[in-house]
Amino acid sequence: MRKLPLLSLAFALASSGPALAATDSLMQTAKGDGKTFIIHYLHSKEDGTTVVEDAPVTLVVRDGRAGPARILFDGPTSDVQVRWSPEGLLLAPDAKPNHEKGARLQLVLHGEFVVEVSNGKQVHVKPGEFLLQEDSTGFGHKMHCDAPKDGLGCIQLTMDAVDPAAFFKNVQK
Repeated sequence: MRKLPLLSLAFALASSGPALAATDSLMQTAKGDGKTFIIHYLHSKEDGTTVVEDAPVTLVVRDGRAGPARILFDGPTSDVQVRWSPEGLLLAPDAKPNHEKGARLQLVLHGEFVVEVSNGKQVHVKPGEFLLQEDSTGFGHKMHCDAPKDGLGCIQLTMDAVDPAAFFKNVQK
């Protein structure tokens, strides 16, 4: 059970704040007037191409037990996983593109995930950034993460929404 303390350390370091986070990420102030937040939106178009575009999420302010809270996503989730790849997430060069079975949300906690889509474009998803994956058709995507030199590897939190339309209703697609 030696991996559990290392995983706890990885979470603490990955969520330690701005030193590891991109300038527009979960750990930083949202872009613009504080009413929106930018995520990467991976989806397939009708012509079969798969693209990644920046999509704004409108923050909804709700009163909670501790005062006002800004809500990005809201609703029940399923298949929530914390994926830790100590050696990195590496695919064979001839690996087939991946398709998601449904809407999947990924939050990068540590490492830099590189997503390649059908036109060869690569998008870098950094710690604190979200990737909404809805590419169940078309080309799909390839993703990898080279293990950072600090030895913590690549860490991501993934979750599937039970009702994607309700969970992602604030995303402007």
